[in-house]
Amino acid sequence: MATLGAKLLKLRQEHRLSQMEISEILGVSQNAYSRWEADKCKPLVENLFKISQHYQIDMRELLDDGGTINFSSNEINGGNNIIASNNPSINTVNIQLPLEIVEQVMQAQERITQLLDSQIKLVAELLKK
Repeated sequence: MATLGAKLLKLRQEHRLSQMEISEILGVSQNAYSRWEADKCKPLVENLFKISQHYQIDMRELLDDGGTINFSSNEINGGNNIIASNNPSINTVNIQLPLEIVEQVMQAQERITQLLDSQIKLVAELLKK
């Protein structure tokens, strides 16, 4: 099975985008995106969601192990550094999520995005008045 980094590289090349272009689309640094493609670290779930939306694919297609998401010990303990990494100095916990839960999270994220878009439109209308 292809790694997440290999999948990201393939998608980017298929869409003829540079790392800089896709990183700007996703709102992340080019360095961060480069590390994802190199499998040096993994994107947060919110970034996986953005990637799946941009390429119009199911987020499950991006996940390495059909639903495994790595969390750093810092994230679990409530720290600010929530980037899961392959760095051996960071303790990680692998959590196998049932695909139904991943799907529910994706649907909830879509609903949140729709609600935020509606809210932005309402605020813009109010500011016009």
